[in-house]
Amino acid sequence: MKKEIIIAILIGLSLGLFITYGVYQAKTGISPKSNKDQNTLSINTTEEEFAGELVLNSPTNETIQKESSISVSGTTLPDSFVVVFIGNEENITSSDSSGNFSIQLELKDGANVITVVVLDENGRSIKLERTVIVSDETLVEEATDSAENTSESN
Repeated sequence: MKKEIIIAILIGLSLGLFITYGVYQAKTGISPKSNKDQNTLSINTTEEEFAGELVLNSPTNETIQKESSISVSGTTLPDSFVVVFIGNEENITSSDSSGNFSIQLELKDGANVITVVVLDENGRSIKLERTVIVSDETLVEEATDSAENTSESN
């Protein structure tokens, strides 16, 4: 009986070590090979955004409009790519030699998040976001009408 317990313990230890070694090999195969690669990755991520200039002339943030068409314009680095995202849809244009850009886009009804990303020749980027709401309802007139009705009731 003692002999069988000792054999079971040895088989369990051997099996446990074998499984642990397999997990260790799998984990080291997936992770980066050296710290040098990790340092390179951290340097690249810090260089992705840079201190350039991006000014959006239109649209202003949190604009409410009836028209579904909008012009996105502004100034940025000369001769750079400008990518304008509306949701997941991307539109690409470029800035001229003065840094000016403009693109006409179609919006959907409701809230639209417009993200403008400027890319330079080194792949670095600048990003700005604006929210534009497209609605047929006139919210300001309703508020004024209800205020007039309240004053007439009194």
